[in-house]
Amino acid sequence: MSKKLEVTHIQEWLNNELNGYGPDSEIPPYRKIRGQIKAFNPYHGWQPLNFGDDEMAEKLSISQIMQPVVELDSLTAGSGSLQVPFPQDIVNALMGAMNIPLQPSLHVPKSEVIGLLDAVRNIILDFALQLEQEGILGEGMSFSKEEKQTASQITYNVTNNIGSMQHSQIQQHSSGTQTLNTANDLHSIADFVNKLRLSINDLGIEKALKDELLAEIITVESQTISPRPKQPIITESLKTIRNILEGATGSIIASGLIAEMVKFL
Repeated sequence: MSKKLEVTHIQEWLNNELNGYGPDSEIPPYRKIRGQIKAFNPYHGWQPLNFGDDEMAEKLSISQIMQPVVELDSLTAGSGSLQVPFPQDIVNALMGAMNIPLQPSLHVPKSEVIGLLDAVRNIILDFALQLEQEGILGEGMSFSKEEKQTASQITYNVTNNIGSMQHSQIQQHSSGTQTLNTANDLHSIADFVNKLRLSINDLGIEKALKDELLAEIITVESQTISPRPKQPIITESLKTIRNILEGATGSIIASGLIAEMVKFL
């Protein structure tokens, strides 16, 4: 509709929402969301990261989200929070300041992303209502010259419509495109491979299989703490782990671990 009406500013906004914002794009306030900074402890999972500098903690707690709305909508299903990796320079700085370097990440409640999507829907609704109020209805799917002229004079408030988003005046440094991962899934997988590592000597398998199993455990562990974990690598390693465990005939421990893997594969 905006294209047919030749309303270029709303058309640009729609394109950004549908296809994602580029590194040089102006990010609307409702796309700046708040989370909690955590660090991954290999033995205890994700733990809150405490800062001595409140101002720095505040800045890093805010992230700008640049993905298309379709991708964001798919991330709101299920329970748990979302993980927004920090740019590598921030990761390096944070880990360099820790007594024991641990991988940091921002954990965002799904309600923040839901609020972002609600803000987008409200802007589209306001756009449609303003057109209707101005009598811009169109005949079929075409618009008259007068309707196009009227539409071009309507001011569409995009950057100030922030919905339910709060405290969005500070923008976290961003390298451009960010990746969101389901943090509770990664946490569960990390807990599982840690349990597997502790049980590896009790599975009754030969040394070659034990070494292969350990290699796959290390692969999964490295992915769970990566700023951009790759799901295909995690899945393939878990499949190999399952095959090895299935070969541990008669092991009660192996049977229990296989049953626990159902939720991952």
